[in-house]
Amino acid sequence: MNSAKKKRLEAKGWKVGSAAEFLNLSSKEASYVELKRKSR
Repeated sequence: MNSAKKKRLEAKGWKVGSAAEFLNLSSKEASYVELKRKSR
């Protein structure tokens, strides 16, 4: 996402982050999800 779009969303009250942050995943869990995503 480009920085201008990110700033517009944040100005309107949206929070911008990763799926791992949203799902509160540990680094091991995030690595596992990424591994499974790449294997498809």
